[in-house]
This record gives sequence, structure tokens and C-alpha cells, in this order.
Amino acid sequence: MKPTNFPLQEPGLTDAWTKLAHALAFHPQPHGFEPHQASGKPAERKPGFFERLDRWLWRQEMKEREAWLAESKDVFELEQRLRMLERVGGRYY
Repeated sequence: MKPTNFPLQEPGLTDAWTKLAHALAFHPQPHGFEPHQASGKPAERKPGFFERLDRWLWRQEMKEREAWLAESKDVFELEQRLRMLERVGGRYY
């Protein structure tokens, strides 16, 4: 009987480490690699719920901003509003 029992000496875990090392050493995937479909075109990822919600909220914000800019009386007021938006910034700036 051994006084210490190392988990790396277990047969199942050793095999898993060997397969992982083999996969990483002999079949490396480049960063950003996406599998191709049978037609040769890259597989398109469908946006998730939160991404769709984010896009919808962004479109709503842009509509409100364009409506606010359209309310300006003349070109000078429009320029002033544009400067205000540039100073305050948007969501992603």
C-alpha cells in the first residue's frame, strides 16, 4: 500500500491527459477558428437572446436620437445638438 495516492496516476485521468496533450500538440486550432459546413461556407452563429436584446435597444436609442436631432429648427441648432452628443458621448464611447 502506498502512503500517498496521486490523482495523476489513476488510469482514466492519465488517458484523458494524454488525449488532451495529443490534441493540443498535433491538431492545434488557430485563434478564432470556426468549423466550416459541408458547402465550404463558414458556419454562421445565430445571435443569442442578450445580443438580440442589445441590438434592439441600440436601434431604439438611435431612433430617439435621430428624432431629437430632427426637431432642430435650423442648421445652427442641429450643429449645437450634434456637439452636445459628441461631448456626452454614446453608449459605446
